Amino acid sequence: MNISSEIIFTSMLQALISKYGVMLTSKDCAEALGISTRTLDERRKLATDCPEFIEAKKGIMFPVQNVVKYQLEKTKQCIKVNY
Repeated sequence: MNISSEIIFTSMLQALISKYGVMLTSKDCAEALGISTRTLDERRKLATDCPEFIEAKKGIMFPVQNVVKYQLEKTKQCIKVNY
């Protein structure tokens, strides 16, 4: 089954927007990525292995499209295992 990248991006984007809105807090982003907020904050401070973010008055915000792009990039790096 071959689903185009655009369809995957759009469906992931819609799912995250419906759950969190267009901007994710560090807590929301960490939950969406399946990691702890501490891990996300450490990666952000080191500027490595983290979605692009915006420093706002309310704190650190992650635009939903950046989180989806990050997830798709990490998926490309995965190793496919056949059972």
